[in-house]
Amino acid sequence: MATLKPQNGMTKIQKVVTAAEMLATENQWFASGEMTLEQLMDRVGRRIADWVIDDLAAQGGDPNVLALVGKGNNGGDAIVAAKMLRNAGFPIKLAIILPRERQDPLLEEFIAAGGEAIAIEGPDAERTLANLCNKSNLILDGVFGFSISRPIDKPISTYFQIVKNSGKRIAAIDIPSGANPDTGEFDPNGLPADVCLPVGLHKIGPAVRIGAPEYGTETALLDVDIPDELTRTIKREVNSFDLAKSLLPDRDATSHKGDFGRTLLICGSNTYVGAAALATRSCLRSGVGLVTLATPISAYRNIAGNIPEATYIPLEEDENGVIPDSAFRQITERNFDADSVVFGVGASLSSGARDLIARLISDHQFWAGRTGVIDADGLTIVSEINEWWKVFEGNLVITPHPGEMSRLLGVPIDQVEADRRSAAETASDKFNCVTVLKGATTLIAAPGGRLRVNMMPNHGLARGGSGDVLAGLIGGLCAKSDPFDAASLGVYLHSLAAKSAREELTAYAMTAGDLITHLPDAFRALAS
Repeated sequence: MATLKPQNGMTKIQKVVTAAEMLATENQWFASGEMTLEQLMDRVGRRIADWVIDDLAAQGGDPNVLALVGKGNNGGDAIVAAKMLRNAGFPIKLAIILPRERQDPLLEEFIAAGGEAIAIEGPDAERTLANLCNKSNLILDGVFGFSISRPIDKPISTYFQIVKNSGKRIAAIDIPSGANPDTGEFDPNGLPADVCLPVGLHKIGPAVRIGAPEYGTETALLDVDIPDELTRTIKREVNSFDLAKSLLPDRDATSHKGDFGRTLLICGSNTYVGAAALATRSCLRSGVGLVTLATPISAYRNIAGNIPEATYIPLEEDENGVIPDSAFRQITERNFDADSVVFGVGASLSSGARDLIARLISDHQFWAGRTGVIDADGLTIVSEINEWWKVFEGNLVITPHPGEMSRLLGVPIDQVEADRRSAAETASDKFNCVTVLKGATTLIAAPGGRLRVNMMPNHGLARGGSGDVLAGLIGGLCAKSDPFDAASLGVYLHSLAAKSAREELTAYAMTAGDLITHLPDAFRALAS
């Protein structure tokens, strides 16, 4: 079997678009005269075929492919890819799920190349489709793409159920049939995918859902070389390796520790000692020059001897947690010129913690020239304070999970999960901050519509302490970097360290502390 010509290996920042933006981009390209629909479909088909060949080689076994074909351009892309695979000697069949035009040049060319196209219709439709699925080990979904405008019902829903029941590996061309391209909501009768193959540009809906059962854990962009000038105004990007590498701070060989910034962490309580320790250890791994932890005396006694690289402010406490008056005085009077301040990690919801945080965010002088990073209990506490965000004047990063986001925005958690992009962008605009909405796919949003999508799902991160590590890492990076870039780099490093930990330890056995151990692997990969 022949190998098709590989696609352009050049790397670039990948953009993320809505369906309307994708259509507008394609129409501008066509209007320029530099591309026609036929040429684009040929290019897309070749990219699909290239991916299929690589995937079949990686998966092993017989290279039998079944392409499910709809009536629109998504189906046309599948047919073009099938023709190329057929010409290269790969066994592939088409299952026509929705009837195409009577005169269909694409289908005619495939059949002329010796391909077999089977119409799924009539009394034997279900049995025919089941047999085709059983004889295949890769199924391409080219039925709807993002052209669907109504709920999926019979007979298509029945056909999709048959495909799902086959248990075969499914790759969705562009987006899975049944997916909303803008929100990621999924029709219950849709066809989930193991792999998403976005065409040209990532679609925001699936991008924010990678890791969910409907979208699988794999995505591979089919780059069709859309000219950069057509996407320059789009503010959404993939938080990718290339982007993270470009954000890694330079380190001058003649620099001293003060040149790399100072971070203050106000974290921990007598019940959440480990959270403060994880955040501090992670911050120390960020490349920041100096780290100070302000924590209750009970936590200090357990942490200080184990983390000698940090300096400490042991905060007085009583049965209500930290004593707000003395803790506030200790923190503000300490001669520590912090560039970034992390608070809320393991702080607890005690009355002492509440009063201390309320005092801190009412002190404009304390925050002048500093970036704040708020996580965990700190987010719950500030959500109850009127206009809490104004003291930061935009120098702020918040790192909520969906539950914390629901409290911050005052909306049900289901509403946050239904449209994660909207939730992240709304929070950033409302609070004038960088928002890191955590999840299998993490979103990093900044005011004005800037968004980066971190598509690195890893269920090994679904354990206590992972967020504490992320907060400390971002806090250290914020000491000498723009908050949006620092948050984006921190999220990527966190994901890359988690990937390294999972490969060595498995998702079952890895811990939050292992992320810190593997952070050097992540930095090394970006710096190489």
